[in-house]
Amino acid sequence: MRLRLPALHGAGLPGVAAAMCVGLGFALLAGCGGDPEPPSGPGLPSQADLRTYFEAITSGDPEQVTKAEEIAADGSPAQAYARFIGLATTAWAAAGEDAPADVEVEDVDRGFKACVSDDRCATWTDLEGKDGKLTSFSVSGIMLDDSFVDLTGQAPISSEGLYDVQPEYAYRLPQSGVLEVVLTITAAEVGLSARPGTYIEGDQVLKGSQAAGPALIKAGRTSPVMLVFPGAEDAKLDGQVTFALKIGGAGSDSIGFGLADPAVS
Repeated sequence: MRLRLPALHGAGLPGVAAAMCVGLGFALLAGCGGDPEPPSGPGLPSQADLRTYFEAITSGDPEQVTKAEEIAADGSPAQAYARFIGLATTAWAAAGEDAPADVEVEDVDRGFKACVSDDRCATWTDLEGKDGKLTSFSVSGIMLDDSFVDLTGQAPISSEGLYDVQPEYAYRLPQSGVLEVVLTITAAEVGLSARPGTYIEGDQVLKGSQAAGPALIKAGRTSPVMLVFPGAEDAKLDGQVTFALKIGGAGSDSIGFGLADPAVS
């Protein structure tokens, strides 16, 4: 059985199925013994709230993911990550991916983990908080600040009467190096279809695999779409994304935007 769960995918293979079959932070782990030490540090939420956060992002249910947003601090990487997971879950569901299997979130030293098999697990440690809210953490040993870009401050890319494209988030999976870029597309008067994209950073040109999302965004509808770029492990997260947006039966427009965070650029 293959798991379709955005918080647990990351095989560095082309295609939607490969990009979805393992996890945002897969690690190959040996068994652990002893009682785990709970997360500690100034400003963290309770252990129960922390567990709720990670259970929500591994639930495969966008409505459940909103619980994680509430436990995270407003404007924090932890909240943005939860929103990314919610959009990704919706995009994969629209692409016809299978419903996720049940995944148990377990305690580990100063964090949590969830597994799809005995030796393939995502781990969340190095938890940080402020005023009882979660602010950040690491995924399989890599902090969100080093692998995640919030693009929501960018202006939408628009063509009157046709479309609005809002870049949302970009995330590089720690183990596989797959880069995932989620955006929201609104179709105005005609239907739209997103094609696989290209990521250019320096002298690296990465061809995207199949975009995840609805085959057709109908006129008057809005949907998240995920662009997937295998082989991005050595690429910086400040490159340029381009993809073709097919507009009804009248051809397509080339859509482009950068991954540089407007808040820090």
